[in-house]
Amino acid sequence: IGDYIDYSPAGNSSTYSTYQDGAERSGYGNQTISQITNLKWRVLSVSSRELTLVSETILPLRFYLKGANGYNNGVKVLNDAANALYKNTTLGAIGRSVNVDDINKLTGVTPSTALNSNYGKEVQSPYSIWYPSIFQYEKWGSINGSYTGSLEVSQQYQWYSGSEKTNTLKGKGSSYNYDLFNYIARNTIQSALATGKPNSSSSDEHAGYWLATRCVSYTDGAVYYRMFHLYDGRVSDSDLCHYDNDARSTYWSMRPVIEIDLSRVNIGATGAGTSDNPYSISAN
Repeated sequence: IGDYIDYSPAGNSSTYSTYQDGAERSGYGNQTISQITNLKWRVLSVSSRELTLVSETILPLRFYLKGANGYNNGVKVLNDAANALYKNTTLGAIGRSVNVDDINKLTGVTPSTALNSNYGKEVQSPYSIWYPSIFQYEKWGSINGSYTGSLEVSQQYQWYSGSEKTNTLKGKGSSYNYDLFNYIARNTIQSALATGKPNSSSSDEHAGYWLATRCVSYTDGAVYYRMFHLYDGRVSDSDLCHYDNDARSTYWSMRPVIEIDLSRVNIGATGAGTSDNPYSISAN
């Protein structure tokens, strides 16, 4: 974990537009994201079958999400942009965004009521309420009293648009937040990987980036639809829209992850896994 790999994108695009399949998907307005060249890549996790890399640093950009469509499509926009800009077709390497599960794995955190007293608890709104269209397909959301959705909070496979209104909305709280450094020391590899900086000095912990994971918060019958982010050493979430269809806009940076099938590559013929001498990677 934390070793450097000499990975480079290949066979991809140099820009990604949030205007996809005939519509703008971020809710904020058409945004074009450019590939950042010369990124360094570190091992985020590894299994017998798959190697997962993460960019050493947070990308130097602002990316906005807003309103119902920001919530509807935030996960897919972030994942699709990372794949379009940073995949490597020769290596069979697929790109996606960092999500909250990646950070929880680094810190050893399991979401629970210890982080938010309403986490996992069912709440019913006492009045008619608006919801982003994807909510009805989520595992933790219920329209008209029945849970029929299957999407996990970090999953999205198609575009959704707009919001709808219902008289009976139930759901289970999925919002929480925590300070990274209650679980990992500042001078560890895990700290550097989570904060997106090459070292752990306090001055390097103030940039923030989106985590490709939705969440919902319930307070006194009101419902808030959000996306997770990491900022200043803290996992938290950003409001995008509310029960009354109010739209909020928020910007954070992005951070790509690369997933590589180990059966398709050779790693380490040269290199030492350090920043200035990373391990080599090549196709079989």
